[in-house]
Amino acid sequence: MTLRELEQLKHRAKCSNTTLPKSYVPMTKYSDKSANGLTTAIVDFIRLTGGYADRINNTGIMRNGKWTRSGTRKGIADIMASKPIEVGGRLIGVQVAIEVKIGKDRQSDAQKKIEAEVIKSGGFYIIAKTWEQFYNEWNKI
Repeated sequence: MTLRELEQLKHRAKCSNTTLPKSYVPMTKYSDKSANGLTTAIVDFIRLTGGYADRINNTGIMRNGKWTRSGTRKGIADIMASKPIEVGGRLIGVQVAIEVKIGKDRQSDAQKKIEAEVIKSGGFYIIAKTWEQFYNEWNKI
């Protein structure tokens, strides 16, 4: 699936939830040129194809003039997902942690530690650098 095909899939889903004519429903545009764009495309793709995905925000926030740390662990992946797979006639969800890295961005030591823990526990870990590369790795699972 290309990003253009994902846009069409998203548009069909949006149109099925409204009584507006299709021409009035705006198209969602996806890009893998930025971390935010690729993350949005991945989350939407997983949700639109029957999986579970949540974008993880591990940035702290300012409260009453004080910086409050996030409740997530340092190094947590950008997206936590579950891919539905049929095994022996039964549907199960396989854990997939997805770290988005664009350009020269590299994993931190904390992210490498999380990757090792996810894999050790039986889950999958994808470092997504482009849409095509993510899509190919997702389909190998």
